[in-house]
Amino acid sequence: MTAPLLTIEGLTVTMPTPSGDTELVHDTDIAIGDGEIVGLAGESGSGKTMTASAIMGILPAGARATGRIMFEGRNLLDLRRSELDTVRGNRIAIVFQDPTAALHPLLTIGTQITEHLIHHTGVSKKVAKARAVELLDLVRITDPHTAVKAFPHQFSGGMRQRAAIAIALACEPRLLIADEPTTALDVTVQAGILRLFDRLSRETGVSMLFITHDLGVMSAIADRTYVFKDGTVVESGVTTQILNAPEHEYTKALIASRAQSLAQGRTRAEETL
Repeated sequence: MTAPLLTIEGLTVTMPTPSGDTELVHDTDIAIGDGEIVGLAGESGSGKTMTASAIMGILPAGARATGRIMFEGRNLLDLRRSELDTVRGNRIAIVFQDPTAALHPLLTIGTQITEHLIHHTGVSKKVAKARAVELLDLVRITDPHTAVKAFPHQFSGGMRQRAAIAIALACEPRLLIADEPTTALDVTVQAGILRLFDRLSRETGVSMLFITHDLGVMSAIADRTYVFKDGTVVESGVTTQILNAPEHEYTKALIASRAQSLAQGRTRAEETL
């Protein structure tokens, strides 16, 4: 692995409840190398998204994060709101699961890209508009000069996710967090988005933290994987090694569940023929 771009040490996220504080993430260590794609795998509620939210500083109200999240020489957990605002969306960007919710329905795609660029980089509107077209072309949106004038509802689900990725890449971040970015998409569109992430990593050098519950998706995208269970990393290593020779019983169960789901899908398909 290359030298870490981001290092998480002893991260613990707690949430107050009527019966006392509950730990959503417990004493977690993660490292992401420069230009590396790292996966977080596990079922819903295992702590993956809370870890990403702690990195971005967007934890739910009342939640508290302790430990260290080191990025470009600073502990993100120590930054004031104004300091953090210079990092997120700029040096670290995120792509959410549902692009329909992430995109503003009343603003054109071009406006959402240009406003993001102008806010973080201070470029002129003319430069921002030209960059918006370049970004839409980068994520393989057909006829980007026309697409910048379109509204989100005029795009398909896959195209909306590509637009959301374009916005995330606008300021050329060093780290891109993708939180279940293919879950809401059908299998064919999902494959296209995965190829896009892989190509973007190779062509731009951006590091990625890729979150998914689907180990099949993880096998197609991640160099290394951390497996989460109940807020704790139970296994980590090279993705192919984890999938081919898992050591923890929970990882084995996830793989078995994936295989069973695929078998059931094939059976249903055969029954419809």
